[in-house]
Amino acid sequence: MPIKQVHSIPAHVDRIWNLAPHPTLPLLAAATSDKSAQIYSLNTYFPVAQLDGNHKRSIRSVSWKPKSGSNSEVVLATASFDGSVGIWIRDSERYKEVGSTGDSGSIGLEEWEFVASLEGHENEVKCVDWSFDGTHLASCSRDKSVWIWEADEDNEEFECLAVLQDHTQDVKHVAWHPNEDLLASASYDDTIRLWREDDDDWVCSGEIIGHRSTVWCIDFDKTTGEGEARLVSCSADETVRVWSRESMTGNTAHRDIPSTFRSDPISENWQQEAILPQRHSGPIYAVSWSGQSGRIVSVGADGLLVVYQEVKTGEWVVIAEEEDAHSVFEINTAVWSRKWKSTASHGQESDAEKAAPNPGEEEIIITGGDDGNINIWEVTFQT
Repeated sequence: MPIKQVHSIPAHVDRIWNLAPHPTLPLLAAATSDKSAQIYSLNTYFPVAQLDGNHKRSIRSVSWKPKSGSNSEVVLATASFDGSVGIWIRDSERYKEVGSTGDSGSIGLEEWEFVASLEGHENEVKCVDWSFDGTHLASCSRDKSVWIWEADEDNEEFECLAVLQDHTQDVKHVAWHPNEDLLASASYDDTIRLWREDDDDWVCSGEIIGHRSTVWCIDFDKTTGEGEARLVSCSADETVRVWSRESMTGNTAHRDIPSTFRSDPISENWQQEAILPQRHSGPIYAVSWSGQSGRIVSVGADGLLVVYQEVKTGEWVVIAEEEDAHSVFEINTAVWSRKWKSTASHGQESDAEKAAPNPGEEEIIITGGDDGNINIWEVTFQT
């Protein structure tokens, strides 16, 4: 089935480590090895902001805080090899017009404010991720730890709620469940761990063992129903695997009872549901599970982009693949995004129009690699 590159953004002279589309706005954040994060419009593919000057080393990961309730602030977290996590807030009232060489004339570059630096990790911070409701922020590091943070209403003061140190090696990635306060972490120790709050403590509620080498990336299935959980992982062992939660034990219904008075601590049983068809010939660095189509994409050191579809529970097939998706370079990140309405040649439009996805059109895949480019891929699959 066809997959084609529809656009390429020559974003940086150095590698792209991580990409994150905003959950509700046509914005894309890119983490790079040049100590900056770039923000792009997914309507025009033009840059709208550059966040730099605060991190001393590469930015490894970026994550948008979901908007909730009356809070309309646009907030981005950045994780850096300098051992810190940065918090940035967009100042929507301040713009400057900058000339552009493109056909669209001039573009407005947004002003962003660096409001907080979260310190505590002893080594490089590898990943950062906001929980589904924006209540918690998780970070992980080469120091083998996972930290959970809570922000005040202004996103300027943060409290560390927990330092989780069950992993025995470098922690590569963290990801929150799409509608539960459940955190997953992936590590150089070849395992995935699950974390939950139990009374006032965060505890390891489950461990997934099965990969034979470093687990580089994880992502939850966003299409599951209430109480269900599935997870995809990728590894240096050249496999992509899907795991499902089979059961939970422990008195999860009566959380008001302190854990010290309970004899049934929360525990989750996760089982391997599938090993996806093997296509990669090197470490697989990133996976992403689409919340729209339920498809999975994987990329890695071999430069291959692979798209999988589930034909029935636990059975997956490859429906598209692209060799040398970033020429001869390794691909570090891949994410699904809705296909936003293009405004590149339509002049001024309202914010509501700009934020409207194209109805009835397919989603896109966005990849970033060591070549410094961000590539946009259109997938036109038959159902």
